Amino acid sequence: MSLIHSPANILAKILEVLAENSCVMRDSELYNILLKEFDISFSDLIKYLMILEIRGFINVSSSRESVRIIRLSDYGKEQLRIRC
Repeated sequence: MSLIHSPANILAKILEVLAENSCVMRDSELYNILLKEFDISFSDLIKYLMILEIRGFINVSSSRESVRIIRLSDYGKEQLRIRC
């Protein structure tokens, strides 16, 4: 059963999952967790990550050609009031 496919729910879940996983994880790991609750495509995930990066909540870097590492930014940690 998937939650309502609203951008706000998905963005909040991405931040929640990152906070629960030491503030850093690979895109594929994040995607697999999100698939348990939301019916989204991998390209949708990339769009949501871009939104969060533009807003300053996360930093996305490439460790290899097809692997992205997602980290909560200092601003994101501050807004969520967490330490990692």
